[in-house]
Amino acid sequence: MSNTTDCKQSGSTDSGIDLLPTRQKNALRLLLNKASFTPEEIAAIDFRVLMRAPGIGKNSITIIRTWLNSHGYEISTLPTTTVNQRSAQRIRKLERAIDYLRWHGYEVRRSN
Repeated sequence: MSNTTDCKQSGSTDSGIDLLPTRQKNALRLLLNKASFTPEEIAAIDFRVLMRAPGIGKNSITIIRTWLNSHGYEISTLPTTTVNQRSAQRIRKLERAIDYLRWHGYEVRRSN
């Protein structure tokens, strides 16, 4: 009987790409238009480009960041603060409503 723990896949690389789930690997391959990539190449991609890529969402970004961190890299231009999307949307709606009222001749005052 042979010990299978010493065996490696024939196509495995040192970049640790095998540690990424298939969905993230395929999305990154599609984004880069390459069959294989390194953590350094992924770290060089802008955060906004990654977020807009097909097949990559918030959960995928978290998985990719964890993979990059395990190799000593971080996504470039990662936003430093997270904005509460719901409150930002509420503020935009209120500002639009105030602009609409002012456009039609109403005077809008903020309450104290």
